[in-house]
Amino acid sequence: MHAIREKKKTEVKSGTLDPEWDETLKWELGSKAPRADGCIDITVKDYERIGKNKVLGKATIALRNLIHATPGTPIDYELGLLDAQDSPTVGTLTLKVSYTPPPGAAGAVSGGPTVGAMAARSAAVTSDLADGEDQSTGGTDLPNGLPAERSGRKRDKVKAGLKRITGLKAKGLKDSRIAAPAEGTQAAAGAGAMMPQMPQQRHRDRLSNVKTKFQVRVRVVEGRRLMGGNMNPVCRVSLDGDAKQTRVHRGTSSPWFDEIFFYQLEKLPSELLEDFLEFKVCNSSGIRSTTIIGAFKCEVGMVYDQPEHAVVNRWLVLANPDEPTPTVQGYLKVSVAVLGPGDVCPDLTASRTDQDDVEANLLWSAGVHLQPATFTLTVYCAQNLPRMDAGTMQTLKEVLGIGKASKELVDPYLLASYAGREVQTKIMYTNENPEFRQDLHMGFLFPSMCNVIRVTLKDWRVLLALHTHVGSYPPAPSTAIDNDAFNAVRRYRGTRRFMLMCQLAGAWLLEEAGRPLEIEVSIGNFGNKLENTMLPSPSSTHPANPVFDGCKYYFLPWGDALPLVTVHCDWEDVTHRLHSVNHVTAIASALKKDLQQAELVLRSKHQTPEGRKEVADILQDTLTKLIDACRAPLPAVDPVRHVETSLDRHLRDRRRLELDQIAMSCQDLDTSEHQSVLEELQAVLTLLEDLAVEPQNSIPDVFLWLMSGTRRLAYVRIPAHAVLYSHDLAAQGELAGKFNTYTLCYPDKDESFVGGVVRASVWLGQEADVRSWWDNRPDVQLTVYAESYENQVIAVPGSGKWGTSGLLLTRPAFSDADGRLSLPREAFPEPEGWKFQGDWIVDPDPSVKYEADAGRQLFTEEVYEQQMRMPGGTWLPAPSNTWTDARGDPASKRDEIACPDGWKWRDLWSYDLQRAVDGEGWEYTVESGLVGWSPQEKIYHVTRRRRWIRERFLVHKVEKHQEVGQVEGWEYAPLFRLQFHALERKVDMVRRRRWRRRLVPAQPGGAPPTPRLVVKAGDGDDAITQLTCPRMYVVSAERHTFQLRAHLYQARDLPAGDKTGLSDPYAVVSFCAGTQQTEKERATLCPTWDQTLIFDDVKLAGPVLTTRTQAPQVVVEVFDWDARGAPEFLGRVFCSPTMVELGEAYQSLPLKWYPLSRGKDKQGELLASFELLPKDTAEELPILPPTRGDFYMVPFGVRPLLQKTRVEVLCWGVRNMSTFELQSVTRPSIEFECGGERVTSPIMANLRVNPNFDKPHLVFDVELPKEDLYMPPLTLRVVDHRAFGSKPVVATAVVSDLHQYTVEPKSARKKRKGKRVPSHLRESLPATTLPLLDSKAAKEKADFAHSRPSLSHAQAAREPGTVDTDIDWWAKYYASSGQSNRSGAYLSKGYEKMEVLSGALEDEIRFSGFRDLVDTVKLFRGRGEQAQFAGEFKGTFRVYPLNQEEGDDQPHLLSGFPSPDPQEVIARVYVVLGTDLAPKDAGGSSDPYVTVKFGKTKRSSKDDFRPNTLNPVFGHVFEVGGTLPLHKDLLVQVWDRDLASSDDLIGETTIDLENRFLTRHRATCGLPRQYHVSGSNAWRDAETPFEVLAEVAKLRNLEAPVWHAQPPAIAVAGNSYPLTEFESPDASLPSTVGPPKERLALYILHKHFALVPEHVESRALMHPARPGVPQGQLRLWVDLFPASAQPLPPPVDITPRRPRKYTLRVVVYNVFEAPLQETSLVGREKMSDVYVKGWLQGTKNVQKTDIHYRCMDGEANFNWRLVYDLDMMEAEQMMVVEHKEHPWSLHTTQQRRPPQLTLQLWDNDLILRDDYLSEMTLDLCRMPKPAKRVGDVGPEQVPQMQGDGDANSVAITLLDDHSTAVNLFEAKRLYGFFPFVRVTEGVTEIAGKIEMELEVLTEEESKTRPAGMGRDEPNMNPKLPEPNRPATSFLWITSPWKSFRHVVWKNYKWYCITLVVLALLFLFLFLLLYSLPGATIDYLIGVD
Repeated sequence: MHAIREKKKTEVKSGTLDPEWDETLKWELGSKAPRADGCIDITVKDYERIGKNKVLGKATIALRNLIHATPGTPIDYELGLLDAQDSPTVGTLTLKVSYTPPPGAAGAVSGGPTVGAMAARSAAVTSDLADGEDQSTGGTDLPNGLPAERSGRKRDKVKAGLKRITGLKAKGLKDSRIAAPAEGTQAAAGAGAMMPQMPQQRHRDRLSNVKTKFQVRVRVVEGRRLMGGNMNPVCRVSLDGDAKQTRVHRGTSSPWFDEIFFYQLEKLPSELLEDFLEFKVCNSSGIRSTTIIGAFKCEVGMVYDQPEHAVVNRWLVLANPDEPTPTVQGYLKVSVAVLGPGDVCPDLTASRTDQDDVEANLLWSAGVHLQPATFTLTVYCAQNLPRMDAGTMQTLKEVLGIGKASKELVDPYLLASYAGREVQTKIMYTNENPEFRQDLHMGFLFPSMCNVIRVTLKDWRVLLALHTHVGSYPPAPSTAIDNDAFNAVRRYRGTRRFMLMCQLAGAWLLEEAGRPLEIEVSIGNFGNKLENTMLPSPSSTHPANPVFDGCKYYFLPWGDALPLVTVHCDWEDVTHRLHSVNHVTAIASALKKDLQQAELVLRSKHQTPEGRKEVADILQDTLTKLIDACRAPLPAVDPVRHVETSLDRHLRDRRRLELDQIAMSCQDLDTSEHQSVLEELQAVLTLLEDLAVEPQNSIPDVFLWLMSGTRRLAYVRIPAHAVLYSHDLAAQGELAGKFNTYTLCYPDKDESFVGGVVRASVWLGQEADVRSWWDNRPDVQLTVYAESYENQVIAVPGSGKWGTSGLLLTRPAFSDADGRLSLPREAFPEPEGWKFQGDWIVDPDPSVKYEADAGRQLFTEEVYEQQMRMPGGTWLPAPSNTWTDARGDPASKRDEIACPDGWKWRDLWSYDLQRAVDGEGWEYTVESGLVGWSPQEKIYHVTRRRRWIRERFLVHKVEKHQEVGQVEGWEYAPLFRLQFHALERKVDMVRRRRWRRRLVPAQPGGAPPTPRLVVKAGDGDDAITQLTCPRMYVVSAERHTFQLRAHLYQARDLPAGDKTGLSDPYAVVSFCAGTQQTEKERATLCPTWDQTLIFDDVKLAGPVLTTRTQAPQVVVEVFDWDARGAPEFLGRVFCSPTMVELGEAYQSLPLKWYPLSRGKDKQGELLASFELLPKDTAEELPILPPTRGDFYMVPFGVRPLLQKTRVEVLCWGVRNMSTFELQSVTRPSIEFECGGERVTSPIMANLRVNPNFDKPHLVFDVELPKEDLYMPPLTLRVVDHRAFGSKPVVATAVVSDLHQYTVEPKSARKKRKGKRVPSHLRESLPATTLPLLDSKAAKEKADFAHSRPSLSHAQAAREPGTVDTDIDWWAKYYASSGQSNRSGAYLSKGYEKMEVLSGALEDEIRFSGFRDLVDTVKLFRGRGEQAQFAGEFKGTFRVYPLNQEEGDDQPHLLSGFPSPDPQEVIARVYVVLGTDLAPKDAGGSSDPYVTVKFGKTKRSSKDDFRPNTLNPVFGHVFEVGGTLPLHKDLLVQVWDRDLASSDDLIGETTIDLENRFLTRHRATCGLPRQYHVSGSNAWRDAETPFEVLAEVAKLRNLEAPVWHAQPPAIAVAGNSYPLTEFESPDASLPSTVGPPKERLALYILHKHFALVPEHVESRALMHPARPGVPQGQLRLWVDLFPASAQPLPPPVDITPRRPRKYTLRVVVYNVFEAPLQETSLVGREKMSDVYVKGWLQGTKNVQKTDIHYRCMDGEANFNWRLVYDLDMMEAEQMMVVEHKEHPWSLHTTQQRRPPQLTLQLWDNDLILRDDYLSEMTLDLCRMPKPAKRVGDVGPEQVPQMQGDGDANSVAITLLDDHSTAVNLFEAKRLYGFFPFVRVTEGVTEIAGKIEMELEVLTEEESKTRPAGMGRDEPNMNPKLPEPNRPATSFLWITSPWKSFRHVVWKNYKWYCITLVVLALLFLFLFLLLYSLPGATIDYLIGVD
């Protein structure tokens, strides 16, 4: 036996087959524990004296069961022995094994997972974690009987169905890697259905695969119900090896931590999401925290998958990881957020409310109540494994030509992994159909959150089954399966004959042109022509030379006879599974198509009633079709043909259930709510796509390979189910038998590179159904040819004699196209079912018949003039070949080269100077062909040449196929592996020609089998038999001619291709065998080509109906033209042309936007349409489009309908311009382009002085489309005017959506003048006149506004009734932020709330980023992904049609723009508080303060920093001044103050004040809901509400408001608003409100205008070193005033609240029913030396009463006063505790926590440690009512005991149920009886009752009513007398007499009397005996 690398043996038992050893073998482990994945290998051998011992059997024992068993407990094993080949034998081995952990191991396993670790690894959470998505299936119970829906979940009826459905994604099915399990086994579906499902792994697909900076924030809030008593809990949080811990809380089981930790990580996202976040709550004992109370462990990815990547205020269920069966040990509330670049941190503020729904927020660890379990993966066999290439030496032999290519059998084994554990089968050497016959066992804890078992077949199809056994771990990693179990699954191994047919119609867009190409079709190993173990199939086309398509690419010229490829294959019949997949896929495809149509209509016509109605009709029709499709039955399963597994049945039931639920939920959708219905249908589409995943698909995908010889170039992968045939059309693959255009991609390049496109019809079905394929193609005729290539070489170079011998003849004389098979013509037999027709003929490949100029419109003729000389002599014409080609072969003389028919010369002959030549075009060399050419003449050069060129262009088309080859049909090439051509050249050394002989069916009618030719080559012993297949072609009887008109109008949002940020784009359009391109547009990202490309005489085979529905796709590619270098690819789109009807029914196709993409990235859009017109009909084609030069334009029926449109530009200015070419941008101008028209702004005088343009208003008229869908973009180019006339383009931008700036012209508004328009409608109209800012007028207005008397807060405080001094601004803030428990009586007194925004103010949708006057457009510079931010453009646009009747003199909309001159402003920045700031100090905290910068003004609160906190309450007001727009950005920074080093920046935020100052939403000062003249809510604006209303009305061209006093009303915009509409006459208003006029004006402003309300915004703090990762949040708001508005109103007082000092006095009178802990040694009486210890949580002031000694009846008397000082914020019900974190800390740390008083009952011990008895913790703000009598104390005062009394109960929500709670700070004094409690064996019980009085006093009251501690002086208020304790209460060591009297005498009185009597008697006897001898002698002698 082998264990821990040590071998031990038993003794030899001779002559027996049933040995009994009865021996014990031990292994000493030392201090190192074994790994849980280790094992003990046992081998039983037959002992041989001579020779090697023979193996009788072997077995393996896994160590996992031993390690997790009770230490020292033996486990019995009865193991079956396996032979050397791992096959089962009849022998068994019985043994016992035990394990004792080494000292200090504590049960842990070194390197292996313990039970707790495995539970943490599983990291399960409740299924309702993912944003409330149920994992249930409606009202139906799951298969395991679990309830289908959780209680407490109430949803909207309409959304409930679809939200619930989207939560039903069985990811276990989607990610499953297993095949069909055995019938009757517990398969994956069964197990998966009973497993709790994982939350969806959302958002992960958006992460990059590079190292990224992340921040993980963890807030530990509080703990509850921690198991145990007298604990000092501390929480440790560990992530990525970084451990942080909270402060220690003493003596409590419900600690309030409220601490936040930050983890800054830079890792791969995939690695971070797999890291574990661990929480441990420990019991701190002294310095070290040794005892773990409970732990929770989860993956970071679990948090990242939640909404906002965070879990907020969730309760973790803590479990003890060291327990064999973990149980609940308490609860921990935490908030965790995982933030990456661009993520916004949600609010992690600790919540502590009375309505905490703890039970609904629980996160369960998978290790709680888990059971050991085993996955048994039964591996039966694998089939058809591919052969692998031979080793390195074999490859080297092939390269050297001294061997043949060979394939070797593989050595397969199967590797299974689950939850980090791996196990593998035995290795089956050289076996392509291995039978493993093994069970693989993987132990885990059930249930586990790992939902993927990964099965890898090392070195395809594998048959296996999965079982789950709960209750124990596996005994061994693998065991053998018996023959019966193996034979039981033989029915799953059966296969059926399938046929894969592929008719290819064309291949184009090819870039490979240097060698012959062919298309191979394969499925698995079948059809792979490089695999020689399969029967051959005609799976590839004949090799053909690519032909140039006339523009850019190449195509394969197959001619009229199209290749037909067939592949015979054998697969398991799983069509019933794939038919179900196709059924669901068809529903999803139809839904997706309808959604795209609805979104298109909604996008183009969403503002018109007709468009909305059309969308509603489309949605209604979509829902109807979806409901009908979902209710249709699933494809039936044929029990004769198909063998169903349990997984099949479960998956079928799930699909049926979810389809029914989709149909039911869609019935209630309201189609009038367009956006919501689209969102719900999108969710349904996602669910349907998930339902279409089949985990048991054993038929591999179909591959189409583009090959050159044996080299694979590009491929396309087609799912087998997509081309699978079915008699039921609903179950048939969507591509089965249909022509489709497939895109080939390169194996080693990304998706942006395309290797070509292939148009093919692929069909997969059983051989019995092949006839249906032919029945659907009545127009085609099959043609079959036997084929052989005759090969010859030139034996002696230069001889010109061709023969069949020579070194270059590396293939047989007659062979296949690749030269791998020897195919003599005479050796071809007639295949079965076929016969030859005619004799062998020479049939050259059509591709070699094309001339060099085929497909080209412009061709360059070239010829080389050759000259020679003697060294240093005169140059003379070469004597042999004066005129040659580039290779040096003889060519025609220059003047003898004639222009072919159909061509014309473009110019005269000229020598080429665009090469490395001298001035006359000569290049020189020593010897042509041996040495390179040089442009410089040397004396030793003896040869020179120059290239003469002459261009010719095509005048009219000629036939492409012009035979220029010889009659013999030879094809020539330098070598066999190179491209062949028809004309023989000097360098050609090999040639071949193709011989063909036609095959026809022997019997007419029916579908003959695929012919296979058995060819015998060679003689005698060298004879070999080879299998080959003839070429198959189909010829269509219908072949039609078409014309394609590609209308390319424009593109938008193209990526930049040049460093200027622009491109020179042109489009390349490819269709079938032709390619054309548009003209180039210069320097634009939104080109308007307005061009029609016509592809004439396009011949397509097949019926017209087939072409109509299955037309070839058009490929459009957009490139950026560069003067130097190759064009840069920008984007590509595949478009389907539409075949249109001619004649009277002809209607031109409208244009459509097509998305351009580069790989997976969207790269703009193309506006185009594609018409396919039949030419061979009686109808005439539409007239050709109009021309522009040599190009066709888009015809008027297709191009958008244009109208004269005016574009107004408010070119306000530029901001934050970066340098260009190391120079600052100082004098910019902006060029605007739209629709081909351009306008340029004036040049800015100096950007540094004024970044606004002097004349910002620009106007230009342009012809733009009437339909918004076709609206072109607007391009901006920023040009900097520099010295010496330099004008570089420094930045660009594109405004894609001009529709948002489309408005109604003024003329249309004038027609509506006088009509009454509601205010809310006028609000939506853009302003026609913008406000003019006049500094003098503004100053006068401000003076007038502040000249009216106002009541200051100080004055109001002195005038009773005018202000409520108990209400401060913080009460308003807390009431508005949902913390009403901290706002006091604010709301009950009728005060208003303000808005506390969750984000920045400009991010609010209702304000549109304050872009109503000036928008901010980001400017960029650079190309593509390297584009960099270059600045910002400030401005706006107005687009509106011109009225033809009024001409061009229509009024401008932007004429009343403000003055662009700089404006002095004053900003008041109110910084309220910060939340979750990033720590900067080593201790995990910071000392934050705020810095505000605006212009040249800087303000800081460094002297008033907040020490040691990450959640500071600032309450600062900063007033700064600056100049707009020079200083438009307000910078607010938060710094960490350091004493020794420089301060650290925590984060910063930038606020654009310019937009706030200019917007019509009036963001300068938020409007409150009420108008107050005094108090903390006093009006803080520079204008009164009525003045604001008048200004707003003027801004919107409304009538000025008019005030009517009786009754109070205001008339504005033709409407009258009475005050009673907003205020009830009997309404109770605060005393500080202002007059009715102002209140009513304020109501109108809030109701009818979108103005900025009073608010506090939350802004994320960012750090420049960690872009995109927030460093915390800052809550603030900004008030903005013109500098001329003096004096300014007083600022709001937001000074933080100060705690009030209180004194808590606790008078402990008596304790009853105290637990009696000890037993008297003398009297054996139960007693305790009782005292009470108490403290306030979070403080160190621990006080004790005196000791009541010898309490024997449970009653202890004290009369003792405990006195505590505390700082209390009564309004917030929080206590402020200040302490120093470390002795060396300079500043105290302030913490706010609930005021909790802990009292504990202790038993005093003189020598040993005191014994803990019980305790109680009271929240002073929520105390239970005390009992009036001691007998009334009961469980109703203990919330924990309101459930079942079990401490493990999750019913801890009652802990917050304080319906009868009392606030001590309101009651001031409480007296009564309270219970002490303790937990015994998991049960909470009352352990003592205390009579006490609690009183809380203010600092002033405590001085007037003093009281001492204990019974010290001053002993008053109340006076405490000495306790009346019984005489038995004493300390024995100080009162010996009392001890004797009350202990000894009381219990042993008679014993004492007896002892005294006996002592006296003994003394008497002693004295008697002592004196008797003397007295006797005296008596005898007579002595007196």
